[in-house]
Amino acid sequence: MSCEDNTKPAVPAVPSFAPGPDLLTPAEVATMTGHTLNTLAQYRSRRLKGWDALGPDFVKVGREAYYPRSSVEAYLTKRG
Repeated sequence: MSCEDNTKPAVPAVPSFAPGPDLLTPAEVATMTGHTLNTLAQYRSRRLKGWDALGPDFVKVGREAYYPRSSVEAYLTKRG
């Protein structure tokens, strides 16, 4: 093996995905709903296990969870 193999640029450790205006982070949803980050995490866990569907719908991108703005708004409307 030559030293030339080590000169290739490294792959970035952090993905370049940015959520954008239509996907909200858990912190943003916590502010909008009044739930804590821990509560939102428990709601996501329950949905993934197939239990009752609490909280707004979410999507996973890699290991991160994001909430579509439309689902958060529908959740807030349903909640009253």
